[in-house]
Amino acid sequence: MGTQAVIQQPASHVFEIGEDQLVYSGGADVALVEPYLAINPQDARNMIAVAMVARSDRTYGCLALTSFDGGRTWQKHDFGISNGGDVWVKFLPSGTAVFSVLAGEKSELQLFRSADGGRTWSGKPTTLGGGHDHPTLLVDSTGGQFSGSIYAVSANGRKGTTGKLRSAVFVARSVDGGLNFLEPSYTVANNLSYEAHNPAIMSDGTLLVPFADHHRPGDRRRLERQRDWLLTSADGGKSFSEPLLISESCNGAGGWSSLAVGPQGGPFRDRIYHLCSTDQFAGLEARYSDDRGETWSPKLTLGQPKNLTPYARTPAIEVNKLGIVGVVWYDGRNDRSTIKGALRCQEIFFAASVDGAQTFLPEVKVSSDRSCPGTAQNVETALRFPAGGEYLGMVATPEGEFRILWADNRAGIYQLRMVTVRVVSKSN
Repeated sequence: MGTQAVIQQPASHVFEIGEDQLVYSGGADVALVEPYLAINPQDARNMIAVAMVARSDRTYGCLALTSFDGGRTWQKHDFGISNGGDVWVKFLPSGTAVFSVLAGEKSELQLFRSADGGRTWSGKPTTLGGGHDHPTLLVDSTGGQFSGSIYAVSANGRKGTTGKLRSAVFVARSVDGGLNFLEPSYTVANNLSYEAHNPAIMSDGTLLVPFADHHRPGDRRRLERQRDWLLTSADGGKSFSEPLLISESCNGAGGWSSLAVGPQGGPFRDRIYHLCSTDQFAGLEARYSDDRGETWSPKLTLGQPKNLTPYARTPAIEVNKLGIVGVVWYDGRNDRSTIKGALRCQEIFFAASVDGAQTFLPEVKVSSDRSCPGTAQNVETALRFPAGGEYLGMVATPEGEFRILWADNRAGIYQLRMVTVRVVSKSN
């Protein structure tokens, strides 16, 4: 790995930060937002990056970028969707890739498959109906009862016990690699508006689906306190627990909350980690649970620099095979602008914990330049996505590195960039 810098820290570990690389530029009039990243478990050199495409005619499409050489070169696939968004991608244990997207005015959830690592994709998608929002995918690789399954999770709508249409958490499971799905479940938690966030899975196959509520029925104002919850399922997504409270202090306007689980080996096996943006984007809130989401640790705040104005949003959390917890986000602390409501120039910051999120090593900047979204070519997209979208991509490699993919505006319009971070013990 080419090295940009080694950040010395007054702690037990150092961060080795790779070269900040351009993955793809859509051109002078195409902005790329809400990226996600997946690595083939059969070949770590094979990666797929996906993103929404914001066109100059105010329509949105999607694309997939595939690398077979560890990210040095990429080939593009355009799915030809004129109105699409909220893209996601996962690899099955076999190496088959599954891509999901919301398509059309009815927000139809469509899934495409690739049996050759992203070189080619199925022409006709599997469809899971309309009315979806915030869809994600999850693959069970635990070796248990449901191993090999792929889950599609989203927000949808369902009539509650009163007969009124309510928000619902939608979950469907496929046992044939995304070709077909079993009968989905719909969980109606309350009469508020809410969306599901990225799911995770425990070593025994227990499915974890977080969601956040944020509006009262018919009210355009957000709740004074957004609540983040967790649903658990022990039967492959057929039925779920009652909602388990995670936090009352997250701010969904700062991007989706993020969930991860500790690996099967190590001292923090099955520890559940949760990360979100806080009110006014004044930092990030990290918590963990050791009892399947019943209770959570006190919050630990990241992204609050001394003598600088905190501005942290669009976070992601991931755990590598060693149990190291990686956290990444867009950070505007170094933009001293005093203009209220201005689009802040941002950088990508990273932090890591080697003790199960009880403490974190000092956070560091891992992008090599500032991204200032309020440029002439980009401002219209940035007004909707001031931090590149509601999520970004971070995955842990089989070697334990963290690969981070984000939307970056240093060139005047959102492009995709990627960096690799390795957390190394000083005793090695």
